[in-house]
Amino acid sequence: MNFHQRLLSTSDWVNLWVERVLLLVGATISLILFAQVVARYVGHSLSWSEEIGRYLLVATTFLGATVAYKRAHFIGLAGFGARFGTAIEQIIVRSLQLLTLGCFGLITWYGVLYTMKAWDQTSTAVQMPMSLPISVLPMSGGIFLLHILTDLTRRKGAGSGLVQDSP
Repeated sequence: MNFHQRLLSTSDWVNLWVERVLLLVGATISLILFAQVVARYVGHSLSWSEEIGRYLLVATTFLGATVAYKRAHFIGLAGFGARFGTAIEQIIVRSLQLLTLGCFGLITWYGVLYTMKAWDQTSTAVQMPMSLPISVLPMSGGIFLLHILTDLTRRKGAGSGLVQDSP
């Protein structure tokens, strides 16, 4: 098994678990919102539901973006480079992948710094450490880095663009 195949299997495995976590988070958000509606209907309010729902929604956004990248469902410039030939298209794709790698490298780095900085801060309603909801930023950045490195290590003849090797 070569380096790309190891990266690909790791990327696929991580993506599978992220999809499972997203399913769980989506169900949790639904249950919390339903419980809040029922609680308000009977005259009480859950003070923590809005805060937890907000953090879970942010986590869904960042983790869902990694799944969208893995499945190649982002808006792209498909066909733009094809006008100039295969070689130019490959240069454009590799350049965009390298720029994306650099961007998410910075996001991951500063996300780790910000997570450590927020270690002693607590949330308002549930008094949990703020580093917990903020940690989704470097975590999703690391997942993006894994997926991008997997794309970068693919051989040139194995496909073009951001189309994945696996379904």
